[in-house]
Amino acid sequence: MFNSVEFVEVRSVREAISFVEAGKADYAVVPLENSVNGPVHETLDVLSETMLHINMCIEMRIRLVVAGRRDSKRVYGHIHALAAAERWLEENMPEVERVAVSSTSIAAEMAAREDSLCVCSEKAAKANGLEIVADNVGEPNNYTRFVALSWRDRAHEGDRTALVAVLPDIPGSLYRFLEPFAREGVNLTMIYSRPARSMPWKYLFYVEIEGSRLEERVQKALVEARKKSI
Repeated sequence: MFNSVEFVEVRSVREAISFVEAGKADYAVVPLENSVNGPVHETLDVLSETMLHINMCIEMRIRLVVAGRRDSKRVYGHIHALAAAERWLEENMPEVERVAVSSTSIAAEMAAREDSLCVCSEKAAKANGLEIVADNVGEPNNYTRFVALSWRDRAHEGDRTALVAVLPDIPGSLYRFLEPFAREGVNLTMIYSRPARSMPWKYLFYVEIEGSRLEERVQKALVEARKKSI
């Protein structure tokens, strides 16, 4: 899928998706979920607003380093990277201030610019000329799922389906929404809630299920579940 392509670095999930929406790129590859820290909230929020399709899911093991000036009193990192390295930082740099930024690559840029520290990938550290202070500082089973989004609808190739729903604020609404999937034998692989920005105190539910939406059992479940949403 990504043979012979040009990769373009951007500064945020929203910017990556906006590039595809504007026709400046064919795909946006963004982080969806981390095995240690859960969903990437920025991605879930943007997925509820875009009409792009998820075409592929890629799982990668995340190996983090601490890089920069050893005696600095500040360390930059993405919120998930800082959380993954929390144990190492508590044991080795308990007095260092932790500052969350939008990505590990930006953390490396900030560390290079300010002569401070960062939690990032080895590649980002080397690209910014940073000394690696400590290697493999994250949790041992730290994986991130990335998704590739585009305007292409490839449902015929998929083995999972993702959907976003808003449910009525009444008892049992989530149960009634999910019940059709159980009845049709459709397995749920992920469910998270996020505040609906346009509707105060309402929540969006991000749901992943096994199976393509072209399968009959999935279609039946989706039709019934849609009746239970707003």
